[in-house]
Amino acid sequence: MPTSSLKIALTGGIASGKSHVSNLLEAHGNPVVDLDILAREVVRPGTHGLSELVTAFSDDILNEDGTLNRTHLRDKLYKKGRNRALIEQILHPKILEKMQMAMDEHKKGVIIVVVPLLVEKNLWQPFDRAIVVDSTTENQLNRLKKRENIDQSKAKAMLLAQTSREQRLKLGESLPTDIIENNSEIIDLDEKVAALHHKLSALL
Repeated sequence: MPTSSLKIALTGGIASGKSHVSNLLEAHGNPVVDLDILAREVVRPGTHGLSELVTAFSDDILNEDGTLNRTHLRDKLYKKGRNRALIEQILHPKILEKMQMAMDEHKKGVIIVVVPLLVEKNLWQPFDRAIVVDSTTENQLNRLKKRENIDQSKAKAMLLAQTSREQRLKLGESLPTDIIENNSEIIDLDEKVAALHHKLSALL
């Protein structure tokens, strides 16, 4: 049994394949904390997060059943810079508090924390290492259009709201970083993740 823990941040651009890679790592026995899931938890009905968003943007952002209409909120997020800043000001501290609690509870072995905005928000300080899932911009755009059922211009706007591939790949200057390229066949990705799992396990 490992006697130490390794806290690893997993990041990558939108539609790069972060969820697929984290699922594969989880299948190898590594617990995963996903900030996108935590972001949903902090805006459930009855939470302070949802209440504060309604105060800021009115109940237009709610579905009929009182849950958050994430599409409406996303539209507001990409329309104005100050909307983005306000949404982040409300939600990010709540998400990061949940993340830190999950990390504190993990005492042994590898824990993977999926942090989409790791580079944009300089969130790498609590981590021992990082994994960057990298994909070409063309592949990201195609996956994003298909996944979100949106056109090219909206997909490009969502991509431009994040840091560049080049900046993300410089993460290694701040933290020991492994790059997983996700531009080819699924079976190739499986092999890359399996090799990475063995490498990380050997570091404990």
